Amino acid sequence: MISCNENRSVNVSVIKTDTVSNTDDSCDSNGLPKYLNSVKGHVEENIIVGNFTGLGVDTIYVVEKQTDSADNIYAEYRYYAKSNNPDLPTIELFGCMQASPKLVYEGDVDGDGKDEWGYLHTWLNSQWRQYRIYNYDNKRKEWRFLYYDDGSGEESLLDTPEYVRASGVDIVEKGPEPGFIKINYGNWGVKCELRDTIVKPTYTRISADVY
Repeated sequence: MISCNENRSVNVSVIKTDTVSNTDDSCDSNGLPKYLNSVKGHVEENIIVGNFTGLGVDTIYVVEKQTDSADNIYAEYRYYAKSNNPDLPTIELFGCMQASPKLVYEGDVDGDGKDEWGYLHTWLNSQWRQYRIYNYDNKRKEWRFLYYDDGSGEESLLDTPEYVRASGVDIVEKGPEPGFIKINYGNWGVKCELRDTIVKPTYTRISADVY
């Protein structure tokens, strides 16, 4: 049952109640756990194609720029998502040289007639990674977060631990009807549980305080 008065649905489904572990202990080319900076259930690419405006097919691709911060390996490179369509603004992606961010074509998960896309923040420390998913605002010609969670509640739905990324689930999926999306996430405590919930998109504007 979906509550039309709240962003979150009334019911939260527990997918698995046993402690979840990453059974794939292989490492990437940098010797890090395979899903430290990747999501098993996603197709992650440098270039994606989709109908992001609802008006035609466009391409989005990753651009890498070297900075003058060579003394800091974490800040030596900056990454951006850029499009062949001049109406689609360039947006900064967060990652580091050893784990450059990749793009995920999401399709039209909210049912508004436009495709969404996302990417996983990458880093070398910790196991937690934020997943971001974007929707295009045709009127203002700007990207917005399809769903934004500041983490002030008990659970930050898009702040993913490694076991969620290694589980094979797609983090954001199409909702049961237009205007809703499904998010697969994991809790953290005595038992690690994969869960899912239905939420309304927030279409949050990107700003210096919300990134």
